[in-house]
Amino acid sequence: MNIQTFYLGSLMTHCYLVWNENREAYLFDCGGENIGRVETFLKTHELTLKYMVLTHGHGDHIGGLNRIKEIFPDVTVYIGKEEEKFLTEPELNLMRYMNGKDFIYDGDYITIKEGDMVGEFEVLDTPGHTIGSKCFYNVKEKMLISGDTMFKRSFGRYDLPTSDGEMLFNSLRKLCTLPEDTKVYSGHSEPTTIGEERAFLTMQGMI
Repeated sequence: MNIQTFYLGSLMTHCYLVWNENREAYLFDCGGENIGRVETFLKTHELTLKYMVLTHGHGDHIGGLNRIKEIFPDVTVYIGKEEEKFLTEPELNLMRYMNGKDFIYDGDYITIKEGDMVGEFEVLDTPGHTIGSKCFYNVKEKMLISGDTMFKRSFGRYDLPTSDGEMLFNSLRKLCTLPEDTKVYSGHSEPTTIGEERAFLTMQGMI
């Protein structure tokens, strides 16, 4: 599979366009409405955006949803069952604190849970940063989309609505059981590997 990073929204969230040999594309998170580069890339490379996949419901990861559905009406949106309210409740998605505007998604979507498959990616429940945070693992490619759960030499905040520190560290322990050469693509850091982060978290006494 191929992967291209786009930095979207006011927080320059790392959003990932991934596509397979059939030219079917996944967009993991959409941090803002400045998605013109994504649209251009898809057209230039003759890709079909089939999956719009959300790691969690914070505004810097869902802020471009309405624009995505406007441009690509046939794309299917996926979000964790526990995160549904984030799509329509500004108090949870926190967009007003990021750019001064409330965000409400008015389109359709499918909810997902542990063990579901979104195309070639397995859904992993990784609560902590939010109650319904999800990671997405492609076993064949040894690729993990980690959202705001695991960063390079760091991890997501757990002082926000629905966050829980104990749950977050349990989720990090869970991710650290994946093969050490698994490549990790997070929402706000450069790529890393499970092996590197397992070593870091162990050294810090966090797992």
